[in-house]
Amino acid sequence: MSNANSSVKITDLKESALGSLDHLYSVEYFHIYTDEIINDSHKASLNYLREALKAWKINHELIVLIDNYNPENHILSEDDIFDYLNGEGFSPDFFAFEADMVEVAESLVNSLSDKRLKKNYTRYIKDKQKYPCSLLTASWYLMRLGKYPHARKIRSTKHKAFKNADRLINILPLDYKEVETRARKIVLSSEWPEAANMIQNLYYPAGSHRKIDLF
Repeated sequence: MSNANSSVKITDLKESALGSLDHLYSVEYFHIYTDEIINDSHKASLNYLREALKAWKINHELIVLIDNYNPENHILSEDDIFDYLNGEGFSPDFFAFEADMVEVAESLVNSLSDKRLKKNYTRYIKDKQKYPCSLLTASWYLMRLGKYPHARKIRSTKHKAFKNADRLINILPLDYKEVETRARKIVLSSEWPEAANMIQNLYYPAGSHRKIDLF
């Protein structure tokens, strides 16, 4: 696969670059916070997803990550999100809450092989009393790839069993790119550095309309 943090056009990502059509792809889209209303950035994600699924003939499952960890004022429920996505014809197969990544993040940071990286993240967590976006993101990716099964909290919307993905595709606003670069470094320092080559991020030109913790 191409570099996981490159900005890739759908037309440039050929099926041959995606790997075997027998692989199961977990496709993340519509990343949203519980203190948001559905906006143009989320709608752009659906447009990008629509074009991607037209271009690729892959075995895939759709998944949404709902960030209930960083917001303090929760105004959006999972039912609100699913009602909207159902109406747009893009109902996810699975979803998860970002707060549920903390258990994995605790294990992940303690297992990092890069001592400097481990020290920086340990200090951040101690000083801020919270887990940074990049560490939670890396935890999310490794969880979808079947790592940390004891802590997996991926929920089905269609009464189907979750299967570990062979590859990940993540459709994200462009301003998440720096966080994703940091998340990749974490994966490379994890017990499964080879997993970094199973992750493909696709960025669309839209902002997230919020301040992002870039650590």
